[in-house]
Amino acid sequence: MTEFIHKPYDQIFVREIIKLSLDDLIGMMSSLESANAYWVNGVLFASFAMTESEELAKKEMQNQMYLDKIVFATYENYTKTVKSSTNVEIRVLNMQKSKLYQELIEWVKSQSIWDE
Repeated sequence: MTEFIHKPYDQIFVREIIKLSLDDLIGMMSSLESANAYWVNGVLFASFAMTESEELAKKEMQNQMYLDKIVFATYENYTKTVKSSTNVEIRVLNMQKSKLYQELIEWVKSQSIWDE
């Protein structure tokens, strides 16, 4: 029988954290093919992985992940969609039950950019 093992990443490296206004985040997300934003603990966000490569695949095997950027805006309460001031609307996925995303947002909130 197949053995299944759940093992979270040991390390996640983030190259850039970008705080945007809600309108700017919605505008950016609406221009992408997959226009879903994630919500956790009062934060609307998206994360972008670095371009796949053989080197990154090796790092994944070593339990490391590399993110090119995390883009976020504060958004107090979860809603299924969010609309900009110009009526652009995107879907929002509630990721509150994800331990990984909870830890990610807790970490983002501890960074100096959070207070900017």
